[in-house]
Amino acid sequence: MDRLHFFYGTLCHAPLLAEVLGHEAETETATLAGYATRNAQDDHGHALTFPVLVPAEGGLVRGQVLRLSPGDEARLDFYEAGYQRVERTVTLADGREVAAQVYLPEPGHMAPDGAWDFAAWERKWGRIVPLAAREYMALRGVVPQADAVTRYPMILVRAASRLRAAVPHPDGLRRTPEPGDVVVDSMHTGYAHFFAVEDYVLRYRTFAGKMSRPLPRAAFVSGDATVVLPYDPVLDRVLLVEQFRAGPFARGDANPWSLEPVAGRVDPGETPAEAALREAGEEAGLSISRLLEAPHFYPSPGAKTEYLYCFVGLADLSDGSARPGGLPEEGEDIRPHLIPFARLMEMIERGEADNGPLLVLALWLERLRPGLRAEVGLHAPGSRDGG
Repeated sequence: MDRLHFFYGTLCHAPLLAEVLGHEAETETATLAGYATRNAQDDHGHALTFPVLVPAEGGLVRGQVLRLSPGDEARLDFYEAGYQRVERTVTLADGREVAAQVYLPEPGHMAPDGAWDFAAWERKWGRIVPLAAREYMALRGVVPQADAVTRYPMILVRAASRLRAAVPHPDGLRRTPEPGDVVVDSMHTGYAHFFAVEDYVLRYRTFAGKMSRPLPRAAFVSGDATVVLPYDPVLDRVLLVEQFRAGPFARGDANPWSLEPVAGRVDPGETPAEAALREAGEEAGLSISRLLEAPHFYPSPGAKTEYLYCFVGLADLSDGSARPGGLPEEGEDIRPHLIPFARLMEMIERGEADNGPLLVLALWLERLRPGLRAEVGLHAPGSRDGG
């Protein structure tokens, strides 16, 4: 039997509702008395990307209602993890009072924070969340709801990365793609958690103009990352961070501790530049005064979706300016190193510094260094402090 549902938060965004239900739907306005809409936060006090309803004397929540079939209701229940569905009386635009299903937070599951601002949510999340919902809803019937929920933070990361990827790149020498140049015959997600592995059978248009035969291809799907090499033009110093890395360890590297620039994932809702500033604080307790864009690139386009946004970050790198960092909840243990630029280049030459983004940024900084040193009245070959 079809039942009326009342939406008060993100599902009032039509593109998101369409992804959750699997089809477009027309809603009508309604109100719910005795409640207020608040931002939700998790058990650790971190802000979430959706609201909760809280009882409020004299409160009035404006929302939308829609009559749903049992199949639609089941899809909605899968999406609304952490909420319980209850029946409440809502008032329609014509003044009629009717019973409707409303999702309230499960006891002790989420805490309310400040007032919910739907317009602000749409500006920041209105394009990301529907794309994430598409991947999340594809898990229905494939994995238990609890497993799907644990994957959702990284699903959001991947959705934000896909949106950035959709922005056209400059095309001069390489081909400009046209609709139909790539045809996906099938796609299967073999693994999805912190990363995902997507298996494709696809065809693409060859340079001769014909479509290729069906080809099996796999991609290791991860979110975009930001990389910043801190540099002090007065002291002619750079900051490197050292930490254990699973990749070299799994390869069998004799030393799985890696020397790198500051780096980290670009979280959904933030820009790569904002992520660079945040990571500098988290990994080394460092404040960057100015970011200079360096080349952005795919480190391994044959198999990985990861895209790196790279920067040189101007900072004061005097003694004591950096501290050991990392987030304990993520198992990070990071040691900073303040070294002269000349020593960095020596380590690259002898192979001690073999991190790809570090090599790119070191060479980019070598190009910028004379101008940066001149800005502060110094010459690139020398240094006020060789420490």
